Amino acid sequence: MNRQNYRAAFDAVDFSPDFEERTLQKLAAMRHASEKEQNKMSMNRMKKITLLAAAAVALLAVTVSAAVLWLTPAQVAEELNDPMLAEAFQSEAAVILNETQTVGDYTVTLMGMVSGANISQWCADVQESRTYAVVSVVRTDGTPLTEENYDVVPCGAFTVTPLVSGYDPRAVNVFTLNGACSSFLRDGRAYYVLDTQSLEIFSDHTVYLALYEGFAAPSYERFSLAEDGTVDLRDNVTGCMFTLPLDTHTADPDAARAFVESTGIPWEPMTDAQLAVQEAHEDLEVEKSADGVGNQTFLIQEAN
Repeated sequence: MNRQNYRAAFDAVDFSPDFEERTLQKLAAMRHASEKEQNKMSMNRMKKITLLAAAAVALLAVTVSAAVLWLTPAQVAEELNDPMLAEAFQSEAAVILNETQTVGDYTVTLMGMVSGANISQWCADVQESRTYAVVSVVRTDGTPLTEENYDVVPCGAFTVTPLVSGYDPRAVNVFTLNGACSSFLRDGRAYYVLDTQSLEIFSDHTVYLALYEGFAAPSYERFSLAEDGTVDLRDNVTGCMFTLPLDTHTADPDAARAFVESTGIPWEPMTDAQLAVQEAHEDLEVEKSADGVGNQTFLIQEAN
C-alpha cells in the first residue's frame, strides 16, 4: 500500500466525536503515572543513600569511640610510667591478641603479651626474662567502672594468674612465679598488667592466663585437672581462661623442672579421682591416729 492509499484509508475511518479528547486524557494519565514512578524511584534511592550515610557515620562514631576509650597495651604501659615496656609492646616480639570472654556481668579482654629481659624499667636491674600480659575488664551492659562500684586493686575484684597444664595449680601461678599485678581505671574500664618470671620455659605445655573473682591463691578448690593435664575452672567458680600463644621453641624442660622443685610444693598434677583417693587415705590416717590416742588414754586410765 502506497502512502496516498494509506492516507485515504485512514481518512475513511469514522472516529467518535470525543476520540481526540479521550486520547489526550489517556496520554496525560500515562505521563502522570510515569512521573510518579520516577519520583518514587528517586525517593527510594535518596532513602537508601541516607541510610547508608547514617550507617557510615554510626560506624565511624563507634570506631572513634573505641579508639578514644580503649588503650593499647603500649598505652597501658605508658599509663604505668613504664616507657621501656611500652616500647616492648610496640616491638615485633609483642603479640597483640584482643581475645574476649564474658565473666558474670563483665567482658574480659586479653589484649596482648610480650616476653623478654630488661623490657621494663621496674625490672631493669634483673637479667632474667619475664612475661608481661595486659588484660582489660568492662561492664558488659556498658555501665562505666568507677572506684565506687569496682575494686580495681590487684586481687580485688579479680585475681589474674598464669597456670600451666600438667602442673599442680598450687605450684605454678602468679605467686610462685614471683609475679606482680598493676591495675588502674580509665574511661570506665579496668586495666591489669601481669608481670611474672618468663612463662616461655613452659611453652611445651599449654600455658593459660586465668582470671577469677575474688582474692585467693590457685588451688584444686578452684581448678580441676584432666588426665591429660588440661586445667579448667570448676563450675562454681566465676572466671575465664585464655591460652597464651607461646613459641614452643623457647621451652626449657630442665629449667621448668628446676623451678617447680624449688617451690617446695607438690607439683605433679592430680585428677579429681586421685584427689578423692588421697583424701580418703588422709581421713583413714586421721582415724587411726585418733584411735591410737584413744587406746593410749585407755591404757593410762587402766594403769592408774
